[in-house]
Amino acid sequence: MRRLGFPYVIPYSAGEHVVSFGATRAVLEPLGQPAYVDDDSSRTAGGREVFWAFEREDGLRFEVVWKEPYGVAAVHADPPDAEQVITALRSLGLEGPFEKHHLPEGRSLRRGHARWAVWLFTGQNAAMPTAVFSRKQLADAWLAQTRYSGTLVAYPLDRSLYDAARSFGVQHLPPDGSAEAQQYVGTTVESYVYVAGKQVAKSDDAHL
Repeated sequence: MRRLGFPYVIPYSAGEHVVSFGATRAVLEPLGQPAYVDDDSSRTAGGREVFWAFEREDGLRFEVVWKEPYGVAAVHADPPDAEQVITALRSLGLEGPFEKHHLPEGRSLRRGHARWAVWLFTGQNAAMPTAVFSRKQLADAWLAQTRYSGTLVAYPLDRSLYDAARSFGVQHLPPDGSAEAQQYVGTTVESYVYVAGKQVAKSDDAHL
């Protein structure tokens, strides 16, 4: 299990969680340091929200969002499989009890997966991206098959990197509409290096 740093890509949000459970900070202690804490009530449902995110070896990606004022944690996952999520949560040291949820009709993975980002693969020494994927799992499977080397990067869909950074509350951004904003790439994306089809671990990767 690999811990994801913020910002990360999870294609479901808000009411699209597959698992929820009552939680306090002590209950969530096994998850370790959060990836992100949001204190801005204009972006949250009211009050503080705390985020953790993980990627399992088989490709399951999920985030735990603790809504502190309500004492409830919700889990969004890709793929949105409650049983897999509960197994992963227990492996991290959480005991539950867990409540399962089904995604609303029409919010299936097939229709919802590309709402937040696309994944661009640029082959080694290539000047431009050579493949585009809607989910990291699809890119991983393709790279394992082809054994290509290069870089896989997530880009926000239907908005700029500047707008994505602003929505995350990133500080000290260039003024809106400026030349610097037009050129802004920031660090608000996931980026991974692959060698012979395998993802290379980063020096700051945390494995659980």
